[in-house]
Amino acid sequence: MSVEAILKTKGHNIFTIRPEHSVSEAAALMASKRVGVAIVCDAKGRLMGVVSERDIVSGITQYGKGLLEMPVRNIMTSPVVTCAPADSIKKVMEVMTERRIRHLPVLEGEELVGMISIGDAVNFRLHEAQMETAVLRDFAATR
Repeated sequence: MSVEAILKTKGHNIFTIRPEHSVSEAAALMASKRVGVAIVCDAKGRLMGVVSERDIVSGITQYGKGLLEMPVRNIMTSPVVTCAPADSIKKVMEVMTERRIRHLPVLEGEELVGMISIGDAVNFRLHEAQMETAVLRDFAATR
């Protein structure tokens, strides 16, 4: 199965913020949308980086209380590891595990088309395994 199958199920919602916005604004966006990462895009919508809860926590240890008023560009992760809709879920899970990241923006060419998390990938693989088990049980029962 591919990343595209996950996006068909969960949708193409992405939450973006500009690099000049404050870390406080990024935290508020993530809290209101109940997500762990926001995508940082320039004025033309091009991917510049991502800012995650982990980036904010690391920033607090580095900059202290003043971090919240700093621009997102100071703490965002860049360059960004991405995936494509045609990538296999297995490959995406391997990348996330190797890189120790939990979110991947999905790019189709240069266009940002979605975001997937490790939870999305695990849930999809679990559902897939349950379906395979059911098919094998049905097959065994008919023999």
